Amino acid sequence: MRTNTNRFVKRWIAPIAGTIAVLSLSGCTKAFCTNQDKANQLFGYYGNLYANQVVDTQTVLDDSTTELSYDAKKLNTHRSTLFSTLSEEKGLSSPDVAFLDFMDQKAKKFAEDNASLWKTGGALASSTSNGIAKEIAWHVGIYAGIKEENGKTVVGNLWQNFDAWYEEAVLDDSVGILKAPSAGWVATMKSVTATAINTNTACISPESKTFQQDGSSIYVEGKTWGQAFAEYGFLEGLFVYPFAYIIHAISSAFSNYEWAQILAIVVVTLMARIFTVISSVFQSKTQSKQAKIQPLLNELQKKYPNNATDREEKQAMAMEQARIMKKAKVHPLLPMLFMIIQFPLFICVWSALQGSAALAGGNWLGLSLTTKVSECFMNYPNTPGALTGIFIFIFMTIGNVLSSATSMFFTSWRTKNFGGAQPTRTDANGNVMDPNKTMKTISIVMMGFVVIMGWNLPAGMGIYWFLGAVISIFQTLLMEIFQTRNRHRLAAETGDGSTLAAIRRSKHHDKTKAEADRKGNKKSKSDKPLWR
Repeated sequence: MRTNTNRFVKRWIAPIAGTIAVLSLSGCTKAFCTNQDKANQLFGYYGNLYANQVVDTQTVLDDSTTELSYDAKKLNTHRSTLFSTLSEEKGLSSPDVAFLDFMDQKAKKFAEDNASLWKTGGALASSTSNGIAKEIAWHVGIYAGIKEENGKTVVGNLWQNFDAWYEEAVLDDSVGILKAPSAGWVATMKSVTATAINTNTACISPESKTFQQDGSSIYVEGKTWGQAFAEYGFLEGLFVYPFAYIIHAISSAFSNYEWAQILAIVVVTLMARIFTVISSVFQSKTQSKQAKIQPLLNELQKKYPNNATDREEKQAMAMEQARIMKKAKVHPLLPMLFMIIQFPLFICVWSALQGSAALAGGNWLGLSLTTKVSECFMNYPNTPGALTGIFIFIFMTIGNVLSSATSMFFTSWRTKNFGGAQPTRTDANGNVMDPNKTMKTISIVMMGFVVIMGWNLPAGMGIYWFLGAVISIFQTLLMEIFQTRNRHRLAAETGDGSTLAAIRRSKHHDKTKAEADRKGNKKSKSDKPLWR
């Protein structure tokens, strides 16, 4: 019983560790959202936090706007829900109208005084912000602030103005401590509103521009490639920003077409897969070389039958294996090296797709590409394009199942007919250990991981994973054709293919031949060249 338990633990420890690593590293790249972007996002979601009239909805940003009327200061649905949740459900002391009016006037004056910072020539200006400079100043005034940093004027941290104005309101005769919200209300409000921006990381754009995201107009600050390296990190500059730039360029070039974002996802997926194809070619060559030396490695198993339990035999066998592999120029760790390189690449592609402001504003067959697949199932009647999202999830799941099944099938087929790439090993109890079981388990775990994550991620990521699965299937088929060609070439080099024939021959093969001989057949399927 204990032996079976240990075997189970050893089999699953690597896949579980791999899954934990994926979950950990999937968030390793930084979001490109600046404090200004976050202020705009919060305004797009909650509107004017200090509004006290339940009439209108959200502000619509427009580059043609020259003056801010402040008509959009009235409540929107999310703002109303926030306040009712804090006061009714959580039982916290809500702010009085006097406090809201005090803060509203502060935010309005901030926008009037600092709008010039976002106009041409201003410290925070961008190429397209002139028309909505006062809008941006207002959003920053409500949800952030400005400060001096290294001799430059920059947008400050979230709630910088709120905290400063709160202290002023408490000391003001028209407000005072009794009309101001409690400390618990303020802390909970900040925590709840943070959710709205933590789930929206679509802030990568090479130009400052207004994007439609989740039904709101969000003004995103433009970022440069150099800024990506300097402020966000090496991987962000090397992979994330360039991929997001390509998405932005394609989406902008075909902005009049509904499928522009889909085309962008296709192009980025193909570019990311180029490296995978190259690595697969090198892996295939390594496997071909391993096939040539496989008989020699198998002979070592016979020469050192107790290598699993005898340390000296194990060391001697390892030294001889190393000499054989060195002579044949086989690098067993090469496939693992390529896998290590591939992993951060795909994480970066993932981050680029999630972070692209242009992609987040996309709409395909009535479905916003930022809509979570789970919403299409759980909130079908109220989710536009929900049916499209459901089909995306179904096809993504089928594609990944077929991709994993195709890879595992050819791995098992090669092992059965031509022997594994690594010599057969036995454990301490003499049980034969299948070198492919761990890889099979990892494939299954990763397939489940993709499906589960696909449920909780935006529809755009589901399309990416579906395309990746389709490409992976074709890649596996092409690599198998390539390896078949190598086996034929190996057969030609050995004369009659006897080396491969010896590897491929099995009990089933011998049994089939014996049965054919008993029936008096002059020729059976077993008489065909065994390397095919």
